Amino acid sequence: MAKTPRTRTPSAGMEAALLDAAADILETEGPDALSVRGIAAAARVAPMGVYNHFESKNGIIEALFIQGFERLRDALAGIVDNKDPYEALREAGRRYRDLGLAHPKVYELMFMRTIPGFEPSEHALEVASRAFDALVAAVERAMTAGVIAGADPIATAWIIWSNVHGWVSLELMGMVEDQHDSFERSCTSLLKGLRA
Repeated sequence: MAKTPRTRTPSAGMEAALLDAAADILETEGPDALSVRGIAAAARVAPMGVYNHFESKNGIIEALFIQGFERLRDALAGIVDNKDPYEALREAGRRYRDLGLAHPKVYELMFMRTIPGFEPSEHALEVASRAFDALVAAVERAMTAGVIAGADPIATAWIIWSNVHGWVSLELMGMVEDQHDSFERSCTSLLKGLRA
């Protein structure tokens, strides 16, 4: 899937410009193309600008990792706007898939650790866990409403997450046909199995 590079606005700070440049390189050229020099050139700054804001290449990679999970957390937190707790869970799956398809290389960085030598810090892993907390809250809400069976909400959230993650990963690898309709059917089957 071709990725259109994101545009940067003049009002964006240097850190945001560097992060955008790194994300564009990752999405369009892949993880092997990420270098301090390349990121600096894409952001039109001296290489020292990268070190001033992120200390190292791994620092900017970690910032991309964190940004990905913050986007996911915000997307999942937004499902509370759906008054139907059952449909909110379906929407959670859709939003997860949409983010994966919109940012496939960042998705791979988040979940498949595609950059050799990069290990997220404890802080980065805490940010990642907060995205999961939003799904657990949605599961608890659906259980309280009686639309899915009462159980350990964390275990049920893991079932949902792993199912959707598996689907999105297969889709990104080009192993799934008729993606949208098949994804919807997969979500329907999963949630039917969790019905109260």
